[in-house]
Amino acid sequence: MLLFVFALIQHEKINPVTKKYFLGGEYSVGTDDNPNARIEFERMMLMDPATGEIPKDIRGRELEFAKTLPDDAEINSSRSGLPWTNRGPWNVGGRTRGLAMDVTNENILLSGSTSGSIWRSTDAGTTWSDVTPKDFYHGITCLRQDTRTGHTATWYCGTGEAYGASASGGSAYYLGNGIYKSLDSGLTWTQIPSTVSNTPQSFDNFGDVVWNIALDTSDPDSEIVYVAGCLSGILRSTNGGTTWSAVRGSITVSGSGSYFTNVDVTSTGVVYTTLSDDGGHKGIWRSADGINFTNILPANFPTTYNRIVSAITPQNENVIYFLGNTPGFGTPDTNYRGDIEWNSLWRYIYLSGNGSGSGGIWQNLSANLPTTGGPFDKFMCQGSYDLVIKVKPDDMNTVFIGGTNLYRSTNAFSDNSHTTFIGGYQEGDTLPGVDSYLNHHPDQHEILFLPSNPDVMLSGNDGGVFRTNNCMDSTVVWTPLNNGYLTTMFYSIAIDHGSSNTDVIIGGTQDNGTWYTNNTNPQAPWVHPGGGDGSFCAIADNEAAFYTSIQNGKVYRAFLDTGGAVTSFARIDPIGGAGYLFINPFIIDPNNNNIMYLAGGNSLWRNNDLSTIPMVDNYDSISTNWFRFPDTIPIAGGVKITALAASKIPANRLYIGTNKGKIYRVNNASTDSVMLNITSTTPGIIFPANGYISCIAVDPTDADRIIVVFSNYGVYSLFYSANGGTTWKKTAGNLEQFSTGTGNGPSCRWASIMPVSNGMVYLVGTSTGLYATNRLDSTATVWMQMGTNDIGRIVTTMMDFRAADGLVTVATHANGIFSTVITDTMEVNSVPELLVEKFSVSIFPNPASHQLAIVIPMHREQLAISSIEIYDIRGQKVFSRQQTPNTKHQIIIDVSELRPGIYFAVAKNDKGEKAVARFVIAR
Repeated sequence: MLLFVFALIQHEKINPVTKKYFLGGEYSVGTDDNPNARIEFERMMLMDPATGEIPKDIRGRELEFAKTLPDDAEINSSRSGLPWTNRGPWNVGGRTRGLAMDVTNENILLSGSTSGSIWRSTDAGTTWSDVTPKDFYHGITCLRQDTRTGHTATWYCGTGEAYGASASGGSAYYLGNGIYKSLDSGLTWTQIPSTVSNTPQSFDNFGDVVWNIALDTSDPDSEIVYVAGCLSGILRSTNGGTTWSAVRGSITVSGSGSYFTNVDVTSTGVVYTTLSDDGGHKGIWRSADGINFTNILPANFPTTYNRIVSAITPQNENVIYFLGNTPGFGTPDTNYRGDIEWNSLWRYIYLSGNGSGSGGIWQNLSANLPTTGGPFDKFMCQGSYDLVIKVKPDDMNTVFIGGTNLYRSTNAFSDNSHTTFIGGYQEGDTLPGVDSYLNHHPDQHEILFLPSNPDVMLSGNDGGVFRTNNCMDSTVVWTPLNNGYLTTMFYSIAIDHGSSNTDVIIGGTQDNGTWYTNNTNPQAPWVHPGGGDGSFCAIADNEAAFYTSIQNGKVYRAFLDTGGAVTSFARIDPIGGAGYLFINPFIIDPNNNNIMYLAGGNSLWRNNDLSTIPMVDNYDSISTNWFRFPDTIPIAGGVKITALAASKIPANRLYIGTNKGKIYRVNNASTDSVMLNITSTTPGIIFPANGYISCIAVDPTDADRIIVVFSNYGVYSLFYSANGGTTWKKTAGNLEQFSTGTGNGPSCRWASIMPVSNGMVYLVGTSTGLYATNRLDSTATVWMQMGTNDIGRIVTTMMDFRAADGLVTVATHANGIFSTVITDTMEVNSVPELLVEKFSVSIFPNPASHQLAIVIPMHREQLAISSIEIYDIRGQKVFSRQQTPNTKHQIIIDVSELRPGIYFAVAKNDKGEKAVARFVIAR
């Protein structure tokens, strides 16, 4: 059976030599001449248009801001009991850099996904539990246990992925937040204060981006911890993280620091570190005491190198392997795009003294790296993204290395004739169809061995966690351990709108393709009808056809059987299409599912009849039934279409959004091509120039009612029109810190307008979770977080809903898909009407911390203030003070007992008239 895995599935990483200070790198191919399509896509979608940059400290600030918003876990209302079900995929894992096994019980595993939490298993990976703190900064890079007797309950977790972040929310700008520690075997975690700077998420501290952590278990008394930080150095603590000293580099991030660092420690406390490029610490260093280091780099070692990882041989710790990316030196190999990558493998044998010069022997084994096979079979680490090396604990001649693929050498890479391909891509695959090794996945990050049986090996990679019971087999057989390891990162989601008797969901995921389920059982396995970076998708009514896409606008139409298996397919994007976004939008018409609208740069395409496209399993673009709209959207300035929405009632109205803050409408899109510019020009409600419109939500009962979503930071996020774009109102309300859109509000990604039995429910997916309201009240709109204890404050990329039965599905870029049923308003808005203002007051300072002043303008009829009341965002009165009417211009209120958040101050004069002022408490 064809697995429907398409060309160009995997990805190349950006070269840090040329983009050294951009913390990122895991990007799928854009075009042959633009491998950095994801960088450009995320920057366009999220940057503050005023600066052209994604705010480097925004993740920490937006999470703190989210704490001030009302949520369904705190409010005593019917909504607090709304059940959200994680639909999975139960059997699909996300990118995993951290993987460790408890030395006291090899059935206890801890695993860390780069955007989906810390997970713990007590049954050797059969099932998993999420043990992540509520407001944890996702982006886990490593997990380490203190293996000393009496200390094994102590664990450390590093955060901040330096190379490959894809949280669909800022890439590298979503850094880590220090190092976390557990004292109860990984059940609960707390942040180590010394690893966090006083400027949350600003990239200025070694704990913001952690390559790896190593522990010195030779000292029975001191809790010695080493951390390899990005652009900082190698840090050492002798008291379990209470205090730190830099033994290589510095504690703070430096523009001249080493981008790539690594640290490894022997059982006797000998430390080996590797540091790339600048800062005077470049090299491979050895220390017998963890304080005094000697550079043991041999004279013939390459002068240019990026990431170098190490493996200490368990049977003889004087033998250490170093595997690294070394541009221009070592062994070159060519990937499927024709790019050349150079990598090196060295063996070091310590002899005496400080290990330098004649005190150590270096052997260059680079010529023995795997180089044979097809375009996906060779050893490639994608510029340092996926890189791991381990020596088998019971056989020092068996060495495993991982890049995109996994290899085993039974003579320690002394030659290339004893090397076996054991995981990653399917061996021998070529374009256009590329598959993974059976029950395994490309892009290797971690390897573990079972202490009781070192033939049993665990592999952590971009597809989650996998196990083999015999890593020495001629053909290694893998078993996925992803059941309940809910770490999949979704870009998109779609359900069947034609019937309420179906449970089919499909969704596109980062690096893991498109997945399908037709089962409400959260533990039912999903199936895999599409590969690549799964992008926009759609389901024709009654599952008449399925539409999936991969990065850069490649769109497929498929027929699936009732189990989700592909029976036939065709690639259908138009010949001549160009300018596609990395995650490129298309939609099918809700009234006629055989009409498709597709964005292509500044061009709009329409397919007039999808049903007549031959299903011939082709991988090339087609011309059948495609019509290209005239170029009425100006091409100047790099305009691209970023959002599409079609109406249900009336039919054939199409809305088009761009990356330059413009929105257009076509009234009879199935036959006409005239685009009307309906961009708001009303003073005070002008759309953000260069703003990225990520979504246009249309009321399915009235196409005049629409919400436009801007995903950029630093701009106002939500605008509403009740007349098809003739006039507009701001409606982000409390999702914005300030009415201008500046401040710490989240990045809004998607919106849905849901008619229900007794009104409306409006949903917005953001970088800090899902929010809802029943009433759009301009800038006073109150949005409440939904699924606080289920979905949480993770990046929510898209929603889909079905009016027939109220099914709501939510895609997250961290923990998979969630669903619930909403059939009535459930009174989301609980803030009472605070009456129309009869006079005005202002608040100073705003935000306030401990005291605030209510300032009254100098007008005679307003001077006699008789009471002050303060309401929180939920409408609960939290402060009240009656007073003898006075004529003071300024009244001081103590707010030190109020928690951070949004509040309303209500001042009443002796005539019974009220004034209302909104303010924020922040500490």
